[in-house]
Order: sequence, then structure tokens, then C-alpha cells
Amino acid sequence: MDESDALATAAAEVWPAATELLGEGELESFASEVLVGLRALEAAAQTAREAAAGPDDGADEDTAREAEEAAAAARRQVAVLFGAHPPLGDRLAAEYRALVTGHERRPTEAPRGSLPYLRSLIVPVLYATDRDDAPGGGGTDGGFGGGRGELRWGKALVGIPDDHRLGATEKPRRWLLRFRSSPERDVVLGGTTELTAEGFGREARSLLDGSGPRRLLVFVHGYNVGFGAAAVRTAQIAYDLGFTGVPVLYSWPSRGGVLSYEEDANNARWTVPHFQDFLRRTLTGCGADEVHVIAHSMGNRVLTEALAGLDGTALPAGAAQLGNVVLAAPDVDADVFRQVAPALVGQARRTTLYASSRDRALRMSRRLAGYPRAGQSGEGIVVVEGVDTVDATALDTGLMGHSYIGDHSSILSDVHAVLHHGTPPAGRFGLTAVEHRDGAYWEFLPRRR
Repeated sequence: MDESDALATAAAEVWPAATELLGEGELESFASEVLVGLRALEAAAQTAREAAAGPDDGADEDTAREAEEAAAAARRQVAVLFGAHPPLGDRLAAEYRALVTGHERRPTEAPRGSLPYLRSLIVPVLYATDRDDAPGGGGTDGGFGGGRGELRWGKALVGIPDDHRLGATEKPRRWLLRFRSSPERDVVLGGTTELTAEGFGREARSLLDGSGPRRLLVFVHGYNVGFGAAAVRTAQIAYDLGFTGVPVLYSWPSRGGVLSYEEDANNARWTVPHFQDFLRRTLTGCGADEVHVIAHSMGNRVLTEALAGLDGTALPAGAAQLGNVVLAAPDVDADVFRQVAPALVGQARRTTLYASSRDRALRMSRRLAGYPRAGQSGEGIVVVEGVDTVDATALDTGLMGHSYIGDHSSILSDVHAVLHHGTPPAGRFGLTAVEHRDGAYWEFLPRRR
């Protein structure tokens, strides 16, 4: 069994004892140290594989040295872990060494090179929704239906399978580490807890305490999305972006059916006053310094109309700043967007719009509505002052070309630069300026094959 598999298996074996013996703060620290060790070993193993795949099936001196240095650094990190939180660290070290050397093999141990446990992070996602209750009050969608209801608040727990893409970095302190022996392949929605509006604010402040920069990331889903899928997507985006603040979902009553486009469009308009109420409370009652918002598809109708009618000057002193607004594949009438854009751009520090001419979902929307959508590129691409428009057409955005905001690594990297650093398009990797009759926009460079 290789070192990363051995550490994961050993950690899973001692995890029940860790949860019993350590207090909340100690468990958070121990979990972060375990995760950093695992990611360091995985990154070192990947470096070694890349070195071995060099010219002539062998590594040159530089890549071989890099692999050795990465492995040594990972082992030092693991040694620090073994020295922490005795006697758990001692027990973890003994389990790990037995697995690496092949001694004291347990009958239930998986074959060499396989991993009997996979790990995930349990991500707390705060939410506000004006959906009604699901028939019978149950189901796998958080208990919520697709009809209109009152604005409610709560917290959901979402399990995200962890991998080494984030490198040897710590998890946000309130994200719980979990090991499971029957791993699901996909992210999973756990339980939901309903809160009052005031309780929502208290929970946000509690989650923000100790998280570093006091930031919220609000996600507004699009058409044909149930509550559970929206909660999962919110957690996944926060994970993929390495967002250390608090992820928040606003879930309006989408029916979650492909034949409910018109009904969803009506509900996206109906929910706007509720979203404005949610946004005011989020900016003023959660203890955040900055609130970022990402809207996808039809969710952009909710966001753009709400912001166009929001008087930011009426917010009390000390309210959070609306930081970055990201409009992903907006299913909004392009001409309507041009009309409301001046009212939008003054609300946020930066507004970014991602569009693509490969987006088949927006092509269908255009046929239904009779007019181009703001998320479509080409000759009619939306270019307005104060909005950074980015054309993603050059990227392979999948069969429908519509969900690239959360699925494509180049888009995620670009959004990461926007949210974490506020980097303007001219300073972001892989973008080039394009002159247009209405001004300049940006496009991704085609990938070399």
C-alpha cells in the first residue's frame, strides 16, 4: 500500500477515537493536520509519476530531484502530524507504518494499491429559500418542493469528496473531515436545519469567526434545479474555488423539470422582492465585511433585477461591501441587460459576465424568447461599460456548454483570480482583449493541442 493510501486508511481507523477524545477545537486542528499530510503525500506521488513519465521513460536530473524534494517535504509534514495530539499521533503512526511495511495486515485490508476508505469534507451551507414544502414533507431534496412559499432560512450540510487538487492546504476550520468505507461517487446533501432570520445571522457570524477574511459567497441557481442540487453546487463551487469564507445558497422555486421553463421564468420574477430582502439582511446582519455573488443561467434574472432596484445608499453604516458579482451564462434578454446594466455596476466592486456561443441551452432559450441572451457571444456579445465580459467559446464546455462556471478548470481559475484577488482581466492568465464596436471585451485563448 502506498504512503498516501496508508495514511488515509490509518486516519480512518483512528478517527472514531479522535472524535471521542478531542474537543471541538482540537479535532478541527487534528483534522486539518491530517488533511495537509494526505494532500502533501498525494502531491508528492503525482510529482514522482510525472518525473517517471519523462523523456525515454525516465526522469531527468531536475525532475527526479523535484520528486525527491516533494517526497521529503511530505514525510516531514507527516512526521509533524505523528507528533501532535498524543496518544492519537502515536497510534496513527503505528497504524501507518504497519500498512506501509505490510506488517500486521488485517483480513479486511484491501489489495495493495487500493483504498478502502475515501474522505470527504462536510461543508456547512447557509441558505434562504422561498420554495414550498415537498409533498409529504420528505424526499431527497431537503424537504423542499418547486412551488411558491414564504422566505425561510436555514443551514444544510453537504459532503464533498476531497482530492489533492487544492495542494497541501488546510481546510476551512468549520468544514468537517469524514471517512467512509462505502464511498459515494458524487457530492451528497446531508441534513437541513431551519433557522429564523436572526438565527441565520448568528450562524453566519459564528461560521465567520476564525475563518480569516470575513466573506460570504452567495450562489443563485438557474432553471430546472431542485434545492438539493443547488445546495450541492454551492458547496462544490466553494470547494473548487478554495473559498475559506461561508458559502450561502439562495434557492428560488424552480420546478426542477425541463418542461417548466415558463413557470420557472415567472417564479424568477416573483422571487425578486424576497431576494432583495435576503440580500439586505445578508449585507447588514451577518457580520461579513464583503459579500460575493455568483448567479447562473436564469438565476441572473433574479440577481440583475434585484440589484437594479436596490438602493445601496440606504444600507446602514457598517454594512458589508458587495464585492464581486459574477454573471455566469446569464439567461437574460441581452437588450434588457444593456438597459439595466448602469444600475448594476455601481452596486458591486467588480461585475464579470461569462458568455459563450457554444451554449446550447441559451440557444433554446433564445428560440423560446425570440431575442438574444446576455450569455451568448458572437457579433451581438454584450459589451457595456463597467462590466468585464469574458467570452468562453474557445474552451471545451461540454455537451450543452451551459454549466461551465462550475465544471471547467480555466473558468474556475479565472473566477478564483476575481474573487480572491480582485484581479482585472488584463492581469488574468489566458485572456486576451478583443475590440468591439461597443468597446473591448475579453476571450480565453484556445488551448494548444
